[in-house]
Amino acid sequence: MSSSNRQQRFLRAFLASVLGTGLSRVLGAVRDVVVAGWLGAGASSDAFFIAFTVPNVFRRFVADEGLTGALIPALSRADADPDPHASKRLVNTVLSALLIANLVLCTLGVIFAEPLVLAFAWSYAEDPEQLALTVKLTRWTFPFLGMVSLVSFFEGLLNHRGHFFTPKVAPGLVSAGMAASLVIGADWVDEPALALAVGVLVGGTAHVLVNVPMVFRLWGIPGLALAFRDPRFRRVATELGKVIVIGVFAQLNIFVLRGLASTLEYGAVTCYWNANRVVDLAQGVIAVAIGSALLPNISQAVADAAWERFRSDLVGAFRLASFLLLPAAMVIGVFGTPIVSVLFRHGAYSWADAQDTSLTLRLMIPFLLAVAGMNIIKKVYFALDDRITLLKVGALGVALTAGLGFALVGPLGVAGLGLALSGATVIQLGVYVIVLQRRLGENLGLGALVSPLLRMCLACTPAAGVLAAAALFGDWTLGPTYPLNLALVACGLAAAAIAYMATATALHVREATLVLGRLRARIGR
Repeated sequence: MSSSNRQQRFLRAFLASVLGTGLSRVLGAVRDVVVAGWLGAGASSDAFFIAFTVPNVFRRFVADEGLTGALIPALSRADADPDPHASKRLVNTVLSALLIANLVLCTLGVIFAEPLVLAFAWSYAEDPEQLALTVKLTRWTFPFLGMVSLVSFFEGLLNHRGHFFTPKVAPGLVSAGMAASLVIGADWVDEPALALAVGVLVGGTAHVLVNVPMVFRLWGIPGLALAFRDPRFRRVATELGKVIVIGVFAQLNIFVLRGLASTLEYGAVTCYWNANRVVDLAQGVIAVAIGSALLPNISQAVADAAWERFRSDLVGAFRLASFLLLPAAMVIGVFGTPIVSVLFRHGAYSWADAQDTSLTLRLMIPFLLAVAGMNIIKKVYFALDDRITLLKVGALGVALTAGLGFALVGPLGVAGLGLALSGATVIQLGVYVIVLQRRLGENLGLGALVSPLLRMCLACTPAAGVLAAAALFGDWTLGPTYPLNLALVACGLAAAAIAYMATATALHVREATLVLGRLRARIGR
């Protein structure tokens, strides 16, 4: 396949993935707005977010990029096997193992909910009511782990067959279920956070079922198989075992940060969560979509030992991510307070809460950019079947996050957590790049990024001026209740996007032409 055709295929996969992820993140933002208005930033919201964190930490062991990263390369190898049933046998065995693992994990999670909560929020031991509520919410939400594991499994199957949209939009149904349950059911229960927990289960069920038709279409009806001695399954299980160890280190970051946040005044966990959600909305749409589109290409290039194609795809992914995330970082830096204001400053969410969230958000800009780079480069390590490096760098990240977190949370409060996460992630990305360079023993071609990155940064300048001017006219202490604020944010972001794309096109940034061309093609259909 020619370089041009590969680029077009990658861009098609990226746009399908980014559309699905974007819709999901928008629904996630709607959920966060609803939660902020109903619960504000206080003990109840903190209890729910700690409770929801616990099963979501364990999902990294049986879901997300670990599962897809081990499954997709294995399916690529199985497809090359003369045995026509090799891929289907592998799929059925992995599914069986996942169901067993999730049954065990969910059962243990419900039984040991209290010690798990205390591990993530040790200060709650001093507040029995807060502890009891958090434990109850944790037990309600733990079955979500099995649901998200199935969706990640489906995502691996569908991505391997070239379908990216459905598994990316599916998580938005969880957010929709949570928001709807809170609005409809909050008045029917003594504690509104319980309505949120019910929404997790309702939305979680929906986000599994929405994938089923496409899985049936592309793979047929999955079955169950107990071929656990099959060499292909054992290889996947070995890789997943490494991911579990890597996941322990990765999730220790969350453990440290949530624990430190819980030692601050009630509401700090919620402010940190909401700042993280805005970052997730900005970078998750882009980085997750690029990573999902990149992994099948990178895996095939590694399998074919086509290293020139490998480097071309890697540099192209970094360029596309930079083209979209550099302006996102600029928006947060210049326009972060207005965005936080219109999203969260209403109902029970005070102006002081919004200010804490906004400061934390701005300090997470380096994290936004670095974690996007990590999401891309970690796909390379998955394709190379190199989990040892992921393990070592993950351990380094935990040490850095813990050290910086303990040092900064005292003087800076919740904002210190954002700064600690940024510092640790930037260092981790640097280590990943250096190790990969030495591992391959060749130039990765990243020097080719310098000129386009400079032009992308220059293209951000007019857009930054537009947003800075718009920010001067709003009364952000009033949030969305002041109608002009909504208009300024909507019009400011739209004008900034136009200014950025126009300037990038004038500066001959290739990605501007490619993205615009592809969007015109889709709209014209």
